[in-house]
Amino acid sequence: MKPVAVLLLGLTLLINGPAQAQSAPNDCSISSHNFRYCVEPSQRGLAESLSKVAETYRRKVQADLGRTLAGNTRVVVARGLAKMRAAAPKGTRVPPWAAGMAFSRRNLILLRVENRRGAVNDITKVFVHELAHLALDQAVNFRRLPRWFHEGFAIHHSGEWSMGRTTALAHGVLSNRLFSLEALTESFPDKPPDVDLAYAQSIDFVAFLLHRFGRERFRKLIGLLGQDWPFLLGVEEAYDMGIFKLEQEWHGDLKMRFTWIPFLTGTATLWFLASLVFIAAYLRRRRTKRLGRALLDAQEDEDVPDPPLTPFSP
Repeated sequence: MKPVAVLLLGLTLLINGPAQAQSAPNDCSISSHNFRYCVEPSQRGLAESLSKVAETYRRKVQADLGRTLAGNTRVVVARGLAKMRAAAPKGTRVPPWAAGMAFSRRNLILLRVENRRGAVNDITKVFVHELAHLALDQAVNFRRLPRWFHEGFAIHHSGEWSMGRTTALAHGVLSNRLFSLEALTESFPDKPPDVDLAYAQSIDFVAFLLHRFGRERFRKLIGLLGQDWPFLLGVEEAYDMGIFKLEQEWHGDLKMRFTWIPFLTGTATLWFLASLVFIAAYLRRRRTKRLGRALLDAQEDEDVPDPPLTPFSP
């Protein structure tokens, strides 16, 4: 290195000091029965609010799984990406878009307050999403599950549904372009229209399993998976039918829910509705005229004064 460069580097370090490594949030004084929260001083309020509802969400997740989760879960609430990465286990890749991460074997949840644009994430929803991932992993003894099953369960509990996903699902049903569950087993597509559809299908199918067949069958499936049953065999044992038959029934349910949309949005329907409005207005106008004539006839018979021209006339 040239002497001038060394001199400039020395001046830079003298003025700015060495680069400071980010440290993980280390104030862990906030806790609830099953959670311990580690935060930066500026995020204590968020952690305290979260601690008031965390146990309720934990019970709801446990109720669907039929399993008691491990206690003493550590929840790290970090303001930004750097602090979140500092809190992650060594060697873990934390994507720049991540709002939360669950490390099930470590019983650890990471939450990020600010997203890449500086906006504040909905910490409660992110927490419930990651809690559901963690709980599902623990309930099946950390075995690998289909991607659609994991994401569907997590989003079902966190309530991260949107109009965009509803639209994507409706379009997929009406255009007959739904993904097969098999195609969503290992990974999801990465293009926006397709990824919205993949998430929408995953959420809807898990909700279908829970609501159509009941919680007990879902719990039975989780119990079998926890005993190392292969996923497809576990589904068949728990639901008395294979995954492909279940998928067909779900497609039938989707068609019943979404095939009315073209009827409401088609041109012929719009003309039909407009005609009904026109006929209703015509009948109302005729009734008003008939009542008006009857009133005038009554006034002539009783020799009463004419009604006022407007409601505000004297």
